[in-house]
Amino acid sequence: MTVTYKIHPSIGVARVGDSDEFYLAPETPGGLPILPDGRLFEPRDFRDAERRLRRQAARFRVFRYDEAHPGGVEVEAGAAGVARVEWTVHLANKKAIWYQFFVNSGEQGYSPDHLPRNPDVTDPERRRAMIIDPGPRTLTGPGQSARFSRHDNPDGYPMTFPPEGLEPFSIDTLGGMATDARGRLSVLGGHGRSGSSRKPPVIVDYANNDRWWDDTADGPVTAVLVLDDGSRVEVEGSAWVLVAPPKYAPQIENLVTLWDTVYDTSVRHLGLRPDVYRDSLWNRDYEVSFEREVLPILRRVERYPWVVAIPPHPHELALDKLGDPNPDYARLRAYYLQVVRPPSAPNQLTSPETGYPQMPFLAGDNAFEPGPLASKYLTVTDTQYFLLAQWAAGKFRVGGDAPEPTAAALDRAALENCVGGAFSPGIEMTWISRNPSIYEAPFRLHRKRRVEPPLSLGESFAEGLEPGDAAKYMALPWQADFNECSSQPVGDRWLWWWPAQRPLFVYLDEPPPRRQVPWVGTDEDQNAADYLMFADDIEMVSGWKELGFVWNVGSEEKPRFVEVERVLPRKPRCPER
Repeated sequence: MTVTYKIHPSIGVARVGDSDEFYLAPETPGGLPILPDGRLFEPRDFRDAERRLRRQAARFRVFRYDEAHPGGVEVEAGAAGVARVEWTVHLANKKAIWYQFFVNSGEQGYSPDHLPRNPDVTDPERRRAMIIDPGPRTLTGPGQSARFSRHDNPDGYPMTFPPEGLEPFSIDTLGGMATDARGRLSVLGGHGRSGSSRKPPVIVDYANNDRWWDDTADGPVTAVLVLDDGSRVEVEGSAWVLVAPPKYAPQIENLVTLWDTVYDTSVRHLGLRPDVYRDSLWNRDYEVSFEREVLPILRRVERYPWVVAIPPHPHELALDKLGDPNPDYARLRAYYLQVVRPPSAPNQLTSPETGYPQMPFLAGDNAFEPGPLASKYLTVTDTQYFLLAQWAAGKFRVGGDAPEPTAAALDRAALENCVGGAFSPGIEMTWISRNPSIYEAPFRLHRKRRVEPPLSLGESFAEGLEPGDAAKYMALPWQADFNECSSQPVGDRWLWWWPAQRPLFVYLDEPPPRRQVPWVGTDEDQNAADYLMFADDIEMVSGWKELGFVWNVGSEEKPRFVEVERVLPRKPRCPER
């Protein structure tokens, strides 16, 4: 009998926080975080007793695959012949030495004249010293922990950290890792600290700022099983962890999630679903599952008005009719497909056939530059559009889906709670997620097998990714892009970026008539100075940890999302609104 082992989720997501305490990442799409002690998560659990923001840990498990368990069964330390699980994680941050981010430049490879960040540092040895690389850490059994700290180097690795004394915050760690009594691994990121060696620190760009560092990171997660007889089995399917900013509306999903983006790449380039797409052709006879493949998209649409100031009525969908295959509702389904912007028309604001505004009303990867290659408006993925088109044509079924195996569900949940566009650059990962060359299998990043210090200044997809290679494209520091990418003028319209991650307008928990107020900034400018003290991106470097979260105080059927656990004082509201 053939037996293989894999780590799930294949890509896990940790999030920064200024507290030493943590909760676990949600393990369902749009789900709440999980408390390590098993209690149900409550709004107060976003923060510790001193009102500091708890970090989100990414939890990893090992699954066994064989003929009896084709969907995988979890492996636990001290059970089924496994004495213990040994975990190794290597986090790094390569932002300071990578190319400057500018919309889609680099997606097809960088031009010879594309500038790197910190271009005045040309000596390779000095540039390598700008990488934050604490080296790998290994835990050899349950109940252990380790830190990715400049003050904790158990194996004598030639670590590299930024200069000490950065302003406004120094960076001495990229986080830590710990195992529980069952042998599961939790990976923690940094404390959201960003700092510059320039004094006073200055931020001049939304994505590229020289002499800056932040403590986001990424890297591989590997494991070895030690069996009861002392033999060792390397887990074949390794994983990856991304350390990202907080998600301030955990129960609200993006219309296009990171899972949608990676799934689309896996379907069209990695052969994941030959029943859907094969030999560059879509299967027009494919029958879509309404509950699994269409309904999640429609439900995401309904929840956007809770985090951005738009009229709720167009987003109130008659889901009972839209999920009814009765031909009487064919025109209704066709109407909704007509307002979805096709992937082939990313610069189309209104439909040339109907004149309807096209959705989603969100900025695209390249909302700034003119020309035919621009992507001004976000589109759903090619696979999402195909599924919606099949549904609109009546080629769908209702019910009858078998439960998704736990291992696959963990992969999906981790990425469904992330941004899948627009990538300018994004929140957790950017357009590199669309490149099939970075994967060794669907949803599983291709890691470089032998990583020797110092880490590389370049990259080779053929050899695999090194620690820091998945997130080095992201904004530096992350708070600059996070602050500026709220709403965006594109032509004569204002569009939004990622309201499900970084809200624009939120409701207060108060009696009717309830009001929606800016989460940051003013009604006119959601990153302005005169409302919430965020005069510029520097303010967000400190203020991000004091912002409120969006929480459903209603029910799943009748949600009501309000802001909770805000620390930053809110100034009086302008009376005219």
